[in-house]
Amino acid sequence: MDDKLDFATIEEIPLRTYFSREDTNFTPWLRDNIQLLGDKIGIDIVDPSTEVPIGTYRLDILANESGTSRKIAIENQFGITDHDHLGKLLTYMAGVNADVVIWVAEGFKDEHITAINHLNQISNSETAFFCIKPRLIRIDKSKPAFEFTIITQPDEWEKANKPQGSNELEREYSKFWSLLIDEHADTIPNLKSRALKYNSLGFRSGKPGFTYGWRFTREKTFDLVLWIDTGDYEQNQNALIQLKNRKDEIENKLGKNVRYFCKENVRMVLVYLKNDIRSDILNLDDNERKDIVEWSTKWFPKFRETFDALIKEI
Repeated sequence: MDDKLDFATIEEIPLRTYFSREDTNFTPWLRDNIQLLGDKIGIDIVDPSTEVPIGTYRLDILANESGTSRKIAIENQFGITDHDHLGKLLTYMAGVNADVVIWVAEGFKDEHITAINHLNQISNSETAFFCIKPRLIRIDKSKPAFEFTIITQPDEWEKANKPQGSNELEREYSKFWSLLIDEHADTIPNLKSRALKYNSLGFRSGKPGFTYGWRFTREKTFDLVLWIDTGDYEQNQNALIQLKNRKDEIENKLGKNVRYFCKENVRMVLVYLKNDIRSDILNLDDNERKDIVEWSTKWFPKFRETFDALIKEI
């Protein structure tokens, strides 16, 4: 047996070799291939927008997580990380009320990794910070291949983002949403493509910035929801005011349990039809699930029909 093993050489290529500029070349490419990044960190990233204005700055990419109301802020940087981009990243997070923050750079200084790890440690379970390295590599002058490498992520992220159904809470959400989707499959296409392991499930209304869906809350309610986020705080507030001005008309069709939510310094607003339930998701029995789905089957078409007509006028 020959003891000499002839391995190929892996070469890492600077991003600038194929992307001449970060803002006009790499960022649009990442937007168009956002699922590569989502697959790496275990999030179904949808609706990416580039160069989103935040005050006098611009966020590289703002996106959503499919099936939830979580916002994703992505900041790209060629070369090694610096304090300027770290500061911008935190500014963007606050500006768009992001829950997931992703810093994409070719190299990370130790102090910046330490800072991101600290932010993960002091944040709640719904907030996550990532350091991601993009790599162009080739083997013995082959055609280049692209990959993402996770430099740092929340300590419990890998455990919490195992495939759907990997823990009791995810199993119960998945069981319920699958039942509800079956009931609405004829009128709402593509629901099955959404992530089913969270407390909410949503889909696009057809008008940018307006999303319909359902959610469970800690207060033991199951609500029909219209989330409003046009990307602009003032526009969202104005949309909510216009809907509240039609309150009597809305309540004539949907009853007195319609609620309106806005919070200072939170960009997203929402309108929802509140429905009290007896148990949280972990303690629902089959009859309770059936009752909730039947309630949704009765009221969701009315809810959507009511607001479809109103948001066309906004």
